[in-house]
Amino acid sequence: MWRRERRSGASRLGWALIVLSNLHLVNLLPNNVRIGGLFEEPNSVEEIAFKYAVDHINRNRDLLSRSRVMAQIEKIPFGDSFYASKRVCSALSQGVAAIFGPSSSCTARHVQSICDAKEIPHIETRWDYTANTIRDQYSINLAPHPPTLRKAYADLLESLGWESFTILYENNEGIIKLQDLLKTIDEEGDSKIVVRQLNPGPNNDYRPMLKEMKVSGTRKIVLDCHLDNVKEILKQAQQVGMMSAYHNYIITSLDLHMVELEDFKYSGTNITALRLVNPQSPIVQQVVREWIQGETLFNRAIPFGGKTIKDTNSTVHPYTIRTETALMYDATLLFAHALHQLDRSQEIDTATLDCESEQTWQHGNSLINYMKLVEMEGLTGMVNFNTEGFRTNFELGIVELRKEGLVQIGTWNSGNGANFSRNYTEQYTEIVESLHNKTLIVTCILNDPFLMLREESEVLMGNDRYEGYTMDLIQEISTILGFNYTIKLVDDGKYGSFDKKSGKWNGMIGELLDQKADLLVGDVTITYEREQGIDFTMPFMNLGITILYKKPTKKDPNLFSFMSPLSVEVWIYIMTAYLAVSLILYAISRMSPFEPTESAKKPPKETDSSGLRLAGQDPLYEAIFTCTGNPVRTVATQAQVETIEVTPNSFTVMNSFWFIAASLLGQGVDVLPSAFSTRMIAGLWWFFTLIMISSYTANLAAFLTVERMDSPIGSAEDLAKQQKIKYGAVQGGSTASFFRKSFNQKFQDSKINTYAKMWTYMEQNKGVFMKSNKEGIDRVKKENGDYAFMMESTIVEYVVERHCELAQVGGLLDSKGYGIGLPPNSPYRTPMTSAILQLQEGGKLHLLKEKWWKKMRGGGLCEEKVEQGAAALGIENVGGIFLVLVIGLSMACVIAACEHAWNKRKQNRKNAAATWNGTRNRSMATSSSSPEDDAMSNGFDKISLPGTGLTHLDLANHGNASLPRCTTNPMSSLSRGASQHSLPTSGFGSNNKNSCMISAQQNLHNSSCAVPSAPNGWMIPQTHYVHYHHQEQCPHYSSRIN
Repeated sequence: MWRRERRSGASRLGWALIVLSNLHLVNLLPNNVRIGGLFEEPNSVEEIAFKYAVDHINRNRDLLSRSRVMAQIEKIPFGDSFYASKRVCSALSQGVAAIFGPSSSCTARHVQSICDAKEIPHIETRWDYTANTIRDQYSINLAPHPPTLRKAYADLLESLGWESFTILYENNEGIIKLQDLLKTIDEEGDSKIVVRQLNPGPNNDYRPMLKEMKVSGTRKIVLDCHLDNVKEILKQAQQVGMMSAYHNYIITSLDLHMVELEDFKYSGTNITALRLVNPQSPIVQQVVREWIQGETLFNRAIPFGGKTIKDTNSTVHPYTIRTETALMYDATLLFAHALHQLDRSQEIDTATLDCESEQTWQHGNSLINYMKLVEMEGLTGMVNFNTEGFRTNFELGIVELRKEGLVQIGTWNSGNGANFSRNYTEQYTEIVESLHNKTLIVTCILNDPFLMLREESEVLMGNDRYEGYTMDLIQEISTILGFNYTIKLVDDGKYGSFDKKSGKWNGMIGELLDQKADLLVGDVTITYEREQGIDFTMPFMNLGITILYKKPTKKDPNLFSFMSPLSVEVWIYIMTAYLAVSLILYAISRMSPFEPTESAKKPPKETDSSGLRLAGQDPLYEAIFTCTGNPVRTVATQAQVETIEVTPNSFTVMNSFWFIAASLLGQGVDVLPSAFSTRMIAGLWWFFTLIMISSYTANLAAFLTVERMDSPIGSAEDLAKQQKIKYGAVQGGSTASFFRKSFNQKFQDSKINTYAKMWTYMEQNKGVFMKSNKEGIDRVKKENGDYAFMMESTIVEYVVERHCELAQVGGLLDSKGYGIGLPPNSPYRTPMTSAILQLQEGGKLHLLKEKWWKKMRGGGLCEEKVEQGAAALGIENVGGIFLVLVIGLSMACVIAACEHAWNKRKQNRKNAAATWNGTRNRSMATSSSSPEDDAMSNGFDKISLPGTGLTHLDLANHGNASLPRCTTNPMSSLSRGASQHSLPTSGFGSNNKNSCMISAQQNLHNSSCAVPSAPNGWMIPQTHYVHYHHQEQCPHYSSRIN
């Protein structure tokens, strides 16, 4: 029973809660909620979006399921604020919960003031660029916050690398929108921003202004104008030639996807924009598809840009809509979401309001606050607001025009800035594909060997008229990238320089800037000044400034070229070292106790079998006294003459000099050091000679075989130091610019000072400047060594291959390169650089240079033939060695003659002295004695008498010696104490022609001990020391010696 009552009580409580809940729902919102929309154009797209948004809310049962939203549309004239105010008051009297629109700024302000007074939410979708930092209390705008949008454009330009550009704006709102772009000037001041207002002429003609921009070289343009004028402005820009691949446009309108850009998608122009609505978004496509179906169902025309079937070549997406249309749709959904959230938290009821009364809507403040808190995904992306009620956290798509239409290439948001989704490879591929089958105009200049007229007998047309390095290079690049080209000769025949007076470039660079050409290919040097005007690829050829001069004549070989490997100073040092070491060796050898010096050589004494000493063997004696030449020993006195002889190992002055000289020349000698000190000196000297001889030998071959050229100049420094040889360059060219800039930097480097001095000379002598390289080459040949011309080394290399009388002097004065020129911001710069790099890595660039420099058009004419093997030396190379040999031999002969004469004179003096002594002795003898008797009585010791010299014979009174072989005049036996000898007739004045004669017996004086007498007491020259050793003890020997 209790349980049954409890169940019934619970049931009653549940039903009560359900009833109360239903009563609450009924009182929460009225069945119909009115919202007012103010539209200034009949059947505007925003009006349609407003209706379809309301219809979508009503069909969505998850959103305001118990109420129906009713759209009260008020159409007002554009800019009529009074009428708009009346229509707003009319809508308020019917109890609207919010007011949407209008789009004009003036009318919107009046509507805003009324809504603020009645506390009715005012929802806007217009671009309010005059909004303050704090919005009105009851106003909310779904359009991006203007400062945030300005930042988006600034980030986009920074990501694209735009530093200098032109802003074209149509009205004041546009310049306010882009005011942040004017702050992008860098600190260095390199940025150049030009601001111009679009002032059309009759019939909206913008071409005069666009032509001025083209002449000024404008290539980057920020265009801010009404969406309806975008296509017309771009079309007129195309007519004046400002829609090329080298022009870049940024369109500030967020609705560029609504503009038909079919006429421009093949021009290669880079057109970039930001958009808030992505037509490829599934939400957008679904909503637009519903709109299209609805409008088609009621047979109404589709007022927005969407199409049921996309045209084949159209750039407009079939489901694209304007940004304001999407904003209106999102604003309506935002109101519904906020009202739904408010309805769940409190009781809401609408109220009719009178503009004349002070009555306000009590829920207006709450509703506007809920709208600021709502986050939802709409057609314009994520919709949310900051605390001030501004839409700041939104995402913009970065779109770019391509052949297939507008393509999103990245996104922007306030947190990360611009982010591009495509990588470098994709971007590069797109640019290369845009080059396929495209014809580029190439501006060139005739200059050998880069571009020359083809030498043909038949008439040629187009590119067939030319040949050269440039033609081959551009052909190789076009093969890689797949484009066509047309060669165009520059009109004024100049490379290109900047005229400060006119502010324009001339030559090939001027044609690039005037859009008369797409590429510049030739011998154009990459300089900083030119880089400011156009873009260059990486260098396809490296070079530098050098000097062209008459080829120096070959220098005649020097007879004494064998002396050239060492300088004069080194030769002097070697001779000084030779003298010093020789004297030191002599001095040390005398000081050292371990080094042998002079010594007396004493021959050994000989004796017979009985112990008696024997006279030494004397071949002359044997020949004279035996007439046979057989060795004969006589029992006589041995006379030993002690002559001072030099030991072979002794270092005299002459031996010291001879030893050092022989070591220096790598020869051996018999004299060698014995002491450690002298050996150390010898070792050090040998090490010294080893290094010197090796160094000399290493350099000798080069000095004997290399032909040296005799040139008055060898470098730029030599030119600057002299005044005889004139020098110059092409006037206004890059070479002259190099010297001019060196003059401005002359205090920074010594080499730059030299170049500055050369520039001063050229400035003071204007006649040294030439109009072209050809004139400079002709002048060098004509003036025969009195003029030097400075130009790029590549041209010098080409000239010296064909003009054998010219040569390059010195090295490179600087380093630079030739590059392909393109208009500023050209998209083809990267592909061209990649093609050049590919040719360089494959060796094709080197082969092209070899072809046109050393093979074609007379190349290789002056190439010097390299001899196989070592070059043979002529007499002019080694003649000096022969000359030294002849002079040395001649000096040796002269010295030998002098030595002979000196020795002869010395002998004559000795003979004269000996003759005088002999005559004196004979005068002291008896008158009956003869010279033979004197010799026999006094003995002989190699005394030089008139005639043949005789060997000393010491005749002792010890017996007789019979000489039976000498039988010419036999005599009886000699008396005891005498000896029998044979003497030659010569030397004694005898007329006997026989070979032998019998000497007379001669008795020797007992006191003499057989010692020959002489005027000074001895029959021996005074320069010798003679000791007589008798076979027996002689009582007179000691007394005679003493």
